[in-house]
Amino acid sequence: MNQREKRKHVISIIVVSLFLILTTTFVYLPKQENLLSSLAFLNQINSFYMEDLSSGLLLKNASCTKDEKGLAQDPYQFKVVNQTNRDITYQIVFQKDTKKVAQQGKEVLNNKYLRYTLKEGKQEYLEPKNLKEDGIIYEATIPKHSEVVYEFKMWLDYDADNEAMNKLLIGNIEIERIG
Repeated sequence: MNQREKRKHVISIIVVSLFLILTTTFVYLPKQENLLSSLAFLNQINSFYMEDLSSGLLLKNASCTKDEKGLAQDPYQFKVVNQTNRDITYQIVFQKDTKKVAQQGKEVLNNKYLRYTLKEGKQEYLEPKNLKEDGIIYEATIPKHSEVVYEFKMWLDYDADNEAMNKLLIGNIEIERIG
């Protein structure tokens, strides 16, 4: 191999190496950054959350119920977990899914026809009351590195009138961080 061929060979190796380095940098670097930001996002989400402890609450073909009977039913249980390094203020909210109701061709049941009670930890159940239009059930502050178990019961108000008939309610309990 003469001098000229060696030079071409070395230059081609350098060009191919640069091409591979640049390609690797532009192809894999963004993915790595996305992965790191996704991991950071997931870490933030999992530091304050709600976890179901029972199968949920079902009011199917519900009839008007007195408070005594509503209080006697099995509760929906869930817990709120705070794994952060600070106290968090939050609200427990009943969120209606109006889209699912509309898909079934029905009207949404008004919150004023729903009665509920809530129990935090080992405390007594709160006095039953009607659900507010905004769906806010309870507001609390959870200390850092702790969890709180709740029991929730809901029923159709005994005093519901004909306006509540043939209505549908689909929703779930959620927590909303407010501070």
